[in-house]
Amino acid sequence: MEKTPREIVSEMGSRLLQSYRPNKGSLVKSLREAATTLSQIEQPLVTEAVSKKQALKLIGAELRPLTKSIIKLDLLNNRDNDVSLLVTVCVSEIFRILAPEPPFEDKYLRDIFNLFLAEFSELSDTVSPYFSRRAKILETVSRCKCSLLMLDVDCHDLIHEMFNTFFSVVRDHYQQNLAHQKNAKVQQRKANTQQAQQSLFNDILTIMTDILKEEASSSLVGVILENLVKEGKDATPAANNLASSLIKNCTDTLEPFICSFLTSCFMEKDSIQSNLKDSYHEIIFMISLNAPQILLAIIPNFTQELLTDQVDVRIKALNLAGRIFAQPNHCSGEMYRDLFVEFLRRFSDKSAEVRMAALKCGKQCYLANPSGNKASGVLTAIQERLLDFDDRVRTQALVVTCDIMKSNIKYAPLNLISEATERLRDKKISVRKKAMQQLSKVYEDYCDKCSKGYMTINDHFEQIPCKILLLCCDKDCKESWSHNVELVLSDDLYPRLLPVEERMRHWVQCFVVMNHIHLKSLSSILSQKRRFQSELRHCLTLWREAKDHNVEEVKRKQKSCFVKLSSGFPDASKAEDFFHRLVQMNDTSIFDALTLLLDELTFTKAQTIREKFLERIGANHQLFDFLRILSTKCAPTIFSSEHVRYLMDQLSSSTSDTQLKAPFIKLILVILNMFPSYLRGSEKQFLELLEDDDSVADELTEALSKAAPYISANFSDYSPVLEKMCLEGTRSQAKHAVSAIASLARSSEKSVFSKLCKKLRDSLLCGRKIPTTLQSLACVGQYSVLAFDNIYEDISRYVYQVFQAEPSDNQPPCDQSSGCCNSCKLKIYGLKTLVKSFLPRHGQVVRKIDDLLNILKKTLRSQGLEGIKSCDATGANVRLAAAKAVLLLSRKWDLHISPELFRLTISMGKDSNAFITKTFLTKLQKLLIENMIPRRYACAFSFSVSGPCRDLQNDSLRYMYGFTRNATREARAGRDVDQRESLTDCPAYMIVFLIHVLAHDPDFPSEDCMDEHVYARFCGPLLSILQVLLSNKEIAPFLCCILRAIKRAEDAVDACKTPRLHILADIGSSAVNTSKCIDATSPQAPRSILLPSSLYKLGQTSMSDSQNKAKSHTRNTLEQTFMERVVHIFRSQISLHDQKCQEDTPAVVLEDGDLPLLLGNQIETSMTGSTEASKNNTRCSKKRSHLGMPEKSTTTSREMKNVTSKKCKTVEGRGHISRDSTVSLRTVESEIRKKKLERHSTCSKESAGASVSNNVTSSKPSGVVSTLKDTSNHGEAIIGQRIKLLSPADGCFHHGTVERFNSKSNSHKIAFDNGDVELVCLDSESWETLSHESMGQQEILGKETESFGSRVPEVKTKQQKKKLPTKLNPTAGEESVSEVTNTSDNIGLRRSRRQRMS
Repeated sequence: MEKTPREIVSEMGSRLLQSYRPNKGSLVKSLREAATTLSQIEQPLVTEAVSKKQALKLIGAELRPLTKSIIKLDLLNNRDNDVSLLVTVCVSEIFRILAPEPPFEDKYLRDIFNLFLAEFSELSDTVSPYFSRRAKILETVSRCKCSLLMLDVDCHDLIHEMFNTFFSVVRDHYQQNLAHQKNAKVQQRKANTQQAQQSLFNDILTIMTDILKEEASSSLVGVILENLVKEGKDATPAANNLASSLIKNCTDTLEPFICSFLTSCFMEKDSIQSNLKDSYHEIIFMISLNAPQILLAIIPNFTQELLTDQVDVRIKALNLAGRIFAQPNHCSGEMYRDLFVEFLRRFSDKSAEVRMAALKCGKQCYLANPSGNKASGVLTAIQERLLDFDDRVRTQALVVTCDIMKSNIKYAPLNLISEATERLRDKKISVRKKAMQQLSKVYEDYCDKCSKGYMTINDHFEQIPCKILLLCCDKDCKESWSHNVELVLSDDLYPRLLPVEERMRHWVQCFVVMNHIHLKSLSSILSQKRRFQSELRHCLTLWREAKDHNVEEVKRKQKSCFVKLSSGFPDASKAEDFFHRLVQMNDTSIFDALTLLLDELTFTKAQTIREKFLERIGANHQLFDFLRILSTKCAPTIFSSEHVRYLMDQLSSSTSDTQLKAPFIKLILVILNMFPSYLRGSEKQFLELLEDDDSVADELTEALSKAAPYISANFSDYSPVLEKMCLEGTRSQAKHAVSAIASLARSSEKSVFSKLCKKLRDSLLCGRKIPTTLQSLACVGQYSVLAFDNIYEDISRYVYQVFQAEPSDNQPPCDQSSGCCNSCKLKIYGLKTLVKSFLPRHGQVVRKIDDLLNILKKTLRSQGLEGIKSCDATGANVRLAAAKAVLLLSRKWDLHISPELFRLTISMGKDSNAFITKTFLTKLQKLLIENMIPRRYACAFSFSVSGPCRDLQNDSLRYMYGFTRNATREARAGRDVDQRESLTDCPAYMIVFLIHVLAHDPDFPSEDCMDEHVYARFCGPLLSILQVLLSNKEIAPFLCCILRAIKRAEDAVDACKTPRLHILADIGSSAVNTSKCIDATSPQAPRSILLPSSLYKLGQTSMSDSQNKAKSHTRNTLEQTFMERVVHIFRSQISLHDQKCQEDTPAVVLEDGDLPLLLGNQIETSMTGSTEASKNNTRCSKKRSHLGMPEKSTTTSREMKNVTSKKCKTVEGRGHISRDSTVSLRTVESEIRKKKLERHSTCSKESAGASVSNNVTSSKPSGVVSTLKDTSNHGEAIIGQRIKLLSPADGCFHHGTVERFNSKSNSHKIAFDNGDVELVCLDSESWETLSHESMGQQEILGKETESFGSRVPEVKTKQQKKKLPTKLNPTAGEESVSEVTNTSDNIGLRRSRRQRMS
């Protein structure tokens, strides 16, 4: 009969008990057998507690020999690993069998638990052959709750050690994919290992949970928290999972300990000895994941950290709160409501760093729970930061917003998209750049989703490229933005593999939401790309021709090309260096690839060529980035012929959306306007569109005219529709239709123009669509000279009849949009037709132009004269058209333009109609900038610079400065290249023509006019342009030589005008000499001056009597001092007006030291061309003698009589010529009055005849006796009075105004008209009062206020009763003239003397 396992164990225990110091072998054999047998023994199945207890006593009696032998042999302390393991197995099995009763006495339990811990520490060795036995031990301890006995025997240290052991040996038990394992045994072994690890983790968790639930302590909680947040190489995910599981399982037990620890960290962090105090934020986060209810007690303390004054503390607390709220499917927002509210408030924290941290946290919160209850609050807080006052916060908010949109682009809030897009217009450049980068990625993702059908096209997203285009309008760095935007449109805006059809769908939708500013920006980018490609083609041509031409010349041209090309890159300096390095490499394959890209018209092929090119050179190439950008600019990356073909197909398709027809056509026109060659391949569809759509026929015809040279189409297909436009379309359609005909017609079809001309002539003579017909004829005349010559007589006769026709009384009123009546429109259209016929694009005109120039001259001369009929209201528009016609004709027919026609043309710069003047000058400026006309026409701006219109003054003055700089630079470049001077290229040469124009001006002052104010007003254009030219010191020597040459020449048109030329030249020379510029003797001065023979001729030695008399009169009257006063008055006017502008209105900011603008009304008499004012000027100048006009002592008595017999009187009313002129006050004490002086309306005779010398004398003219006045008693009574003060140094009277009286020094402050301000003691001076009106009653603008007919006041000296020396007595009945000499040097001496006296 076999023995039972209990009997076997009992016998084995008895043998071991009887043995004495058994050897290891027998001991291991016995223990192994015992362990095996014990595993076969199970607990009794008796259900009654009493019966079970008795049964366990019986089993315990049978196992007692084994337990006694273990104790007796001291096997619990055996050091041998094998023996120790087997003893531990046996003990664990005994515990299992006899549970719940402990099989050993308490005094032996500590040793037993040490055995357990020793084996537990080896559980990390999963490959050990004893791993299964150790796992079994752990399982037994766990199931039997043996660990609780450790609490009974106070083994707390062992419990602490066991917890640490468990955290160190626990391993992951994640399921692994074993499908790739081919060996079944290997699969089985790994599966077993995973199962063992799972079981091991559960057993450990059970043991630790039992202990914690029974008796937790702060030390054990510390071990758990330490492993919960442990980092570094010692940390394992399994340990973290174990700690998390313990917190979940023992929440109620651990909560007091955890809350106490965290509260201490918040309140008394420095007093805590634990190392965990620095990781309390991480502990809070981990606890929020496993047992969030634990944190409810510490949330107030946590919230307080968000409110602390320390920024770093707030940021750390904010990051922790963000992590807590960012957990997916987590209800922390509802549980920690107060914390969440404070979390949202941190988005508007006073610290920018905190706000930026809040944005990052908010992004994580929203992405974790986009549909949560708190998501809308977070999103609103993020959106508000897009408008933050700190650019760093706005940038961060933009990045966060774009990440949120990309996370779920289909459901991105529309208002968030709009707000983010607005950051493209941010005031900070850095924000705009970041916005362009981020929004480009968003739009790229959006296009990708649309192409896959995940979402439909959305107008809010289509606003992104529109707003990106607006970056080209950026004032901060406009050029750089346009280059960056081009690269974005080419590479970054769309997915690389997005088909052309999908790209165009988005572009069409963009055009739905675009406005004119967006279109202008897009056109600017495309125009920039086109210019770059054109310049690069030229550069590649130079490179190929370098071997066959002068190397130095090619290098010079290449360098110029590189400068232009590099301006198309964001960093121009680096790009220029890269171009030079590229040429030095001399890699033919690179240039060939670039040529292929430039010639390719399709997007797909160009993309393939570009990718192969970049792949071949490799990313490690030193110029890879540069070549990548260069290849992008060469290829049709934005639009191509494929894009145009798609648009054409959609328009011709019956299934296309009719609402998108307008954007389709608009997009086609934008593309073809910049790249007309892209129409190739779509000719048939374009013709159908041209025939069907009349609403955009103008734009389509213009596109066809540009694309015609590049497409291959039969002229017969397009001929009917183009011919119809020439006869029945608009003027714009006619213009472009003729251009398209010229390009499409082959050499064998050139006769089409002859046929078309006949049809157009018949249509014109029949009166059908006259404006369109005239436009067509004008364009035909440019493309086919021969065809137009055949009908020129008929056309010119018709046009001349239009000019001679009387305006109809019943004609419709003027068109409000154009300001012209039909009669004037026909005249303008007729002029344009004839003018364009003389400016052919090809060939040469042999017919005479005299008739056309004659009618232009008559039109410009005046209205209603010499056979030219025009309505009074709109005749100015006809004259404007005539002036423009002369400008255009000057390109090829300048030698045929007479001096009179030239004068009449540039006189439009002073037309009485400001709109006409501005329009004319705008056209003139455009032609001069494009170098389309001779530079001499630029002198027209001088009239507007000195004209009454402030806006025209500003614009003209700025342009003249710019024109002078550019012309000087070009002239200098021409001298460098040709190694010779070209005076006619110098901007100073326009003075030659301006002086001639002014000399022939009908408003030129009369011969006997001696008023420097009149000359200052009339010479305003000359002096204005001289001041502009003198701002460049290089021009001064040329001016001196030019003016000296004019003074030696005569007028070739009218010899009688020669004195006028010399007067103007003298005034100009005076202005140059007083400007302290380089003298004419400078080495820069030219050796010879060539004057145009049509205007000037060499001076003759013999002159007629009348010429001699005129010249002698000029030389005798207009001396140097008079010229200087003219210039001085002109400059004084400028100075005073500049000072008045600073007081009354904001100053106009001019570049490069621009001069102050002239006063609006100071030169209106001569500049506005007012006939009435001119007559008044002449009349006044003939009826007065100018007191300040110097005369030589050799003047004959006859000449004296003629001069003195003239009477001067003032002119009343509006016809009065203002002699007021501004005065520049040169001292700090100077003050400027704002009112104008009202002239006296009475005429009187001025008694002259006082000969001034060192002794002052006076006479009694016209019965008025001179008496001496005592000025010592006047004091403040004469403040505001006008006086003239005698200078003892030069014997001259100097006019001024008494401004102030100083009673202490008995001196008066006098502001003289020449700008000086002095303190004078009038008691010791000789002076006269000019007017008893106070300055408060006079309206003065700082001018010389001597009345034309004022009576010479009584002269007084300080010696009242002293008899004065006698004077030269005048002849009976005649008035004597005072001889006054003005010497500036003497004035300076006199002022010095008075300063000493004061």
